[in-house]
Amino acid sequence: SEIELRAILDETKEPLLKDLFTIAFYTGMRLGEIVNMKWSWIDFKQNQITIKCSEYFTPKSKNERIIPITQNSKTIFINRVPKVFSISNDDYVFSKFPRIKLNEDFISKKFKSSVRAAKLDEKIHFHSLRHSFASLLVQKGVSLYIIKELLGHEDLVTTQIYSHLQQQNLRDAVNLL
Repeated sequence: SEIELRAILDETKEPLLKDLFTIAFYTGMRLGEIVNMKWSWIDFKQNQITIKCSEYFTPKSKNERIIPITQNSKTIFINRVPKVFSISNDDYVFSKFPRIKLNEDFISKKFKSSVRAAKLDEKIHFHSLRHSFASLLVQKGVSLYIIKELLGHEDLVTTQIYSHLQQQNLRDAVNLL
């Protein structure tokens, strides 16, 4: 939930990690997609991220996809634009040093450390941010077909793991009668 995300962020000391965790929560991107994201993927005019295939990175679905950028995500990206040196479209959005990619295991361990420090459920792991993104959209009534596209799933069956929330929303609506 957003409340749990806040608790995790409160226990995360490094601003880079806070930004990365927040982007994961509000885009539903996989960890591999986030650490491989380059500035060329972000279109501030269209307010979208295009997850791109290259010789160095191929998304799990093996297809490019577009994710619209929320205003809070856009603010994070704008604040990440380096102030001291100019960026290249080839630079990673999330890195400590230009053109050096973050390690996925490092990110996962730091996330788990923040979860533990926040005294949250041990079952929460980095991929939970992606699940939370989809679950929040379902709770807000977004079609599973749209969520499928945002997550880059090939098959709707994969996306249907989030539909239990939608069914509960339907029950809640009928119970209002």
